[in-house]
Amino acid sequence: MTAYAPETDAAGQHQPPDPTPLGPSWKINLLVIGGLIFIVLAYSLWQIGQLRRNFQNYAREHSRVVSSVIEQNTRTVRLAENALQQTIKTFLANTAKFIDYLDSVEPFAAEELQAFAGETGLSAIRIARNGSDDNLVSSGAALLPSAACDNPALDYFPQKNLYVMTWPRPAKGCITLGFSAAHIEELHQQLRMPALLKALAALPGISYVKIDEREADLSPAGMIVEQRISAGDTVLRVGFDASQYSMRVRQIWRNVLIFSLVLACLGVFFSWLLYRYQSAYLRKITDFERKLAREREDAALGRATATITHEIRNPLNAISMGLQRIELEADELSPEHRELAASMRQAVKRTNTIIGDLLRYSRPMAAKRNPLNLPELIAGILHLYKPQCEAKNISVSHNSNLAGAVPGDAELLGQLFENIIKNAVEAQPEGGYISVKSHAENGRARITIENAMPWGSIDDLAQLLEPYFTTKTRGTGLGLPIARRIAQAHDGTLTLATPGQDVFRAVITIPLTP
Repeated sequence: MTAYAPETDAAGQHQPPDPTPLGPSWKINLLVIGGLIFIVLAYSLWQIGQLRRNFQNYAREHSRVVSSVIEQNTRTVRLAENALQQTIKTFLANTAKFIDYLDSVEPFAAEELQAFAGETGLSAIRIARNGSDDNLVSSGAALLPSAACDNPALDYFPQKNLYVMTWPRPAKGCITLGFSAAHIEELHQQLRMPALLKALAALPGISYVKIDEREADLSPAGMIVEQRISAGDTVLRVGFDASQYSMRVRQIWRNVLIFSLVLACLGVFFSWLLYRYQSAYLRKITDFERKLAREREDAALGRATATITHEIRNPLNAISMGLQRIELEADELSPEHRELAASMRQAVKRTNTIIGDLLRYSRPMAAKRNPLNLPELIAGILHLYKPQCEAKNISVSHNSNLAGAVPGDAELLGQLFENIIKNAVEAQPEGGYISVKSHAENGRARITIENAMPWGSIDDLAQLLEPYFTTKTRGTGLGLPIARRIAQAHDGTLTLATPGQDVFRAVITIPLTP
């Protein structure tokens, strides 16, 4: 810790140094907390950006997968339809050959042909013999359209949902078979695009897969991220569920908010503690510097006082003795000259008293800690000033609850209480009161001295404890400062207060244990 030399004003009086400016530690602490919050926000933004990029990559990858699945399914559907067409054609051709064989062995009757159609699952059968309608036999012929029978052919009639196979017989005639496409159409529906899109939309993470019909270019509603993909000649719109992404973003922001609030509260709290600590430390340093300045001032005053008293006291004593001798031995002096000599001798006496007070204030005080009866000491001083109090019509009261001895220096404490009581007597020339109370409080003796204050309130009571400040026309201003130094020499305190209008109070505290 650096010690500062006290400054002096224009009159040569020492002034306490300016308070050391409060260090910026608590401000730096707030800046660090703010920096940490900024880092957390920046990291959260980076994390959200990374999460957005991952989700976009996820959407693109799954879009490519969906596109590949649709393209593969389209090829599979085509192959399946071709295979199915070939299977139906082969089945109907073989069935026609079998019917031709059976009919050539023994011609079918209408009832037999109907039974055969039911057993083979055919919807209609028509057999034309020798190309003549007279030799025609059929079952469900109303479903079969008229068609040429030049070559074997398989046709599909969607309005009747029917496959029709025409088979020219080796001999003259034609066999026409009708096969219901109801089950085949159901299989087609399962293999076609709408069913596939519905199945893909049911996968986790996908909200919908639609064909882009260019009806409207509207943004998807809700938490959905849409991707457009091409599947062959078809453009599809794939909507991916972004609720998990949005929930994760909200969770990140919520955690950032909570963490930032906690960090800010802790930062403010610890900055406040640090500020309190620095303020207390600064006050401690300031008090120490003021105490050091006061001690240096007292030391300088002591040196100056020693020189002054050495140079002035001896001439004052000589003057006093000379005036006294003139008064005793000069018989030819007139009464007027004798009165003048007496006044001069009183002036010398007052000057000597001022020098004595100055010496007492400037000398270091070392209090002896001997047990003493403090109430008796105070009572003795009050008794000493009893004639003056009676002459000025000042009432005196003394109440004490102190039990046992108090460690202290009887001579110094006597001077302390005498200075305060003397001031109280001199402050009430027209009468008043002096009240002295003493009791034990928190391991200390507390003595309260009150008196009337006819001159009114004092703006700054602390000035009364400063050297050379006085409200009396004749006074050195050292009585109360000396009293405070005596209290401090006993590790005690002297405080002044005005608890009421025209009431002056002095409170002295002295430890009960040395």
